[in-house]
Amino acid sequence: MRATLLDHARSHGPRAAWAVAEQGIYPFTQLLLTPFLLRRLAREEFATWMLAVTILSLSQLVSFGASYAATKHVAADLAIGAQAAAVGAVRAALSVALLGGALAAALSWVLAPEIAARLFSHVGPMSTVAPVLALCGLLAAVQEIDNVYAGALRGAERFDLCARVEVAARLAMTGALAYAAYHMASVRTLALLLLAMMIVKAALKARQVVLLLGTADCLVPTRERVALSRVLNFGSWQWLQAAGTAFFSAADQLLVGGLLGASALTRYSVCLQIAQYVHTLPSVMMQVIFPRLSALGSRISAADGNYILRMATLMGVGAAVLLGVPLIVLAHPILKLWIGADFADQNSILLMVLVVVYITLAVNVGAYFVLLGSGRTAASARIVLAAGVVQLIAVWFLAPLGIMYIACSRFIYSIGTAFLYRAARYQTHVS
Repeated sequence: MRATLLDHARSHGPRAAWAVAEQGIYPFTQLLLTPFLLRRLAREEFATWMLAVTILSLSQLVSFGASYAATKHVAADLAIGAQAAAVGAVRAALSVALLGGALAAALSWVLAPEIAARLFSHVGPMSTVAPVLALCGLLAAVQEIDNVYAGALRGAERFDLCARVEVAARLAMTGALAYAAYHMASVRTLALLLLAMMIVKAALKARQVVLLLGTADCLVPTRERVALSRVLNFGSWQWLQAAGTAFFSAADQLLVGGLLGASALTRYSVCLQIAQYVHTLPSVMMQVIFPRLSALGSRISAADGNYILRMATLMGVGAAVLLGVPLIVLAHPILKLWIGADFADQNSILLMVLVVVYITLAVNVGAYFVLLGSGRTAASARIVLAAGVVQLIAVWFLAPLGIMYIACSRFIYSIGTAFLYRAARYQTHVS
């Protein structure tokens, strides 16, 4: 049985490679773009850009986990030949994403001046920050529409189709943003350019889904209650989980910007861009588990499920260690080469701490996708949300002490989410 499972894992290697290409290209292009933007933009404008990138990472909160629901239900429906139900799931996920995105876009447009003045006055002048914040809701809305179609492609286990669009589009975005920054475009212009190119990327993914499922109905939202209920029943727990993740991934950066200012936000965000790769690459490699377990459903035995859980966890942690140890050893030379000697002198220890945080966080990678694929999102959401809330409380008190204390607070979330492994275990007997 184990040999069979290993053979099965090898057969999914190409899918994992495409998944890495799809979701690894964004942080990679950010790494390429960051030193260039640092040199071409004023300090306040770069900090505003990083603030917008951080807010955009919270986009799942506006769509109630619709993209994850699309992956779950498309995988399950296609596995039993229910293509019409899969199309209905995509349309329902699109409806939820559109509604939440429209609300987010309207609120950000109306509240941007007040938020810029009250929360982010240390990042830059309101004339710089407010227009970009006003666009963040619309950027998040477009990103979640994109994610719905990406989720549908992942559910069909066509990571290749998704990756081809994502890689080409991200490289084009990077080139366009670098060109605009070279010609001294403002951060608001960069945000508008990003919005336009994100719309094109979402349209290309929508086209792929239409061709794959054979109907243009995938482009039309639905009000059909059963389909909407399926998406919301799964997505609501994913939304809670996304909230917990947001406390870990973005809340500290927002507090750094609001309390410590543009310089501290720049230092912290730049180090995070490197450190997050330690968790991002193992995570995207393991995500093929999600649609596969969704397709198998109750047909997988407890013994096989637990074996997959153990192997995924070992591979996730192993990959994180292989990526993280060189970053710890070479932290100073990497920062010196990437940004500059002064930046490296100030921030190499900060980078080391963040890398260790992400190595610790890799313990939850396999368990996270096993819980999603087996439909146990409630258990996952409770653990992630609890860990996120505790970390948020800690970072709130530690933020005034400096960014090193904020970085160390991330261990709270990493250790707390390790309980996902226990929750993900399949019950092998009935008491």
